[in-house]
Amino acid sequence: MITKEQTEGLKELIGPKCLLRIYQYFFQHMIVNRDGDPYSQIYISGVLNGRYANPTIEAGIWDYAEHLKKKKEKEDKRKAEILSPVKPAQK
Repeated sequence: MITKEQTEGLKELIGPKCLLRIYQYFFQHMIVNRDGDPYSQIYISGVLNGRYANPTIEAGIWDYAEHLKKKKEKEDKRKAEILSPVKPAQK
């Protein structure tokens, strides 16, 4: 079960409209219920906020968070390379 502190950290990492983003990630990666239907945003919200325990959704949320962290690290590295000082040409 996701704790309140974890929820706050996840929401901060994911950003605005976090439920929509999680829902889209689940849809893209075929994280569905036992009937093969996508989980509703309301149910995802319940798991994210700690009201329900669902190992499949919790694992999907943590996978999405890890995906975002890797994406952010990659982007930060790219920005650092672009902004690194250019060495002046030697004569």
